[in-house]
Amino acid sequence: MVKERIDARLTLSRLELQIALLARAGLKRWEIATVLGIQQGTVKSQLERVTAKLGPTWKERKDVLWPELEPEVHQAVLVLQGPEAGNPMEEAILEAAPALPALGLRAARTSPVVRTDGGATPEGITPEGATMDLVEPMDFSSARRALEGELTPGEAAILQLEGLPSPKGRAFLRQARSTQWQLLLLGECRSLYVSAGARFWLKPALAVLSDNRQIRFLQSDNSDEPYRPWWLPYTTSGRARGTNAAYYKLQDAASGEYASSYLRDWIDNDLENYVASLHARMQQRWRALNRIALAAGRGKPRPLPDLPALLAEARRVLGID
Repeated sequence: MVKERIDARLTLSRLELQIALLARAGLKRWEIATVLGIQQGTVKSQLERVTAKLGPTWKERKDVLWPELEPEVHQAVLVLQGPEAGNPMEEAILEAAPALPALGLRAARTSPVVRTDGGATPEGITPEGATMDLVEPMDFSSARRALEGELTPGEAAILQLEGLPSPKGRAFLRQARSTQWQLLLLGECRSLYVSAGARFWLKPALAVLSDNRQIRFLQSDNSDEPYRPWWLPYTTSGRARGTNAAYYKLQDAASGEYASSYLRDWIDNDLENYVASLHARMQQRWRALNRIALAAGRGKPRPLPDLPALLAEARRVLGID
């Protein structure tokens, strides 16, 4: 007995059909919401209705008849999902601010050190294959001294990062976080603190330093809000996550001097080119979504900031006059 086929156009409402077609084509929820001018929550609820009508495997069902995508829409989808979407430069971001004098701190006695094969590590995530080394445990007297405030602000900050509560350490770190990026001396080694916004805009430079083993991701700093501008999804073909501030471990004093010099040089010479490449990628994705929106009879998506505005945002975040 031949199983009767289901016509999606007769089974689904107009909005359900539009959303289902775009979802089957591979668009993410934010892209569908942008194209149709609706909220992401509406996209989610409509997809749930489609699932209720056609079953959990509705995207793969062979007995459902779907209308073909218009050539213009199909071409736009290819742009959104093309090989250039995986370009690491689309996700990179920069950071900058005037270099600040290094602050003297005692060497940390216990610090988790994430070892990777190179490249920037996402906030708070240990990559597959990474190992976590723990230095000798902090003794009781150090914890007591941290609680009683007998340490210098820099020493207390190290213990605060290691999980030992210290009001003086918290105050010291709060002051450091008011900057965009800053070197902190840890005995013969150093730690590099990068704010959330600066880490976003400095990502290409940080990736180079990581690849060259000048810096190594230490830990994420979730004390402040992530940097998450509204246009962030246009910068990546993957899931758009906000960027958190972070601490990076430097191998030695020479690495600290090199990293500081490299970041300043990158900001002076490469920031504008990076912003331009990022803007071009964002515009490419916006134009693709705009073509899909027009084909769906919807209005244009929210305009992206132009290149001067995007560069001004980068300079503002990095504290550049």
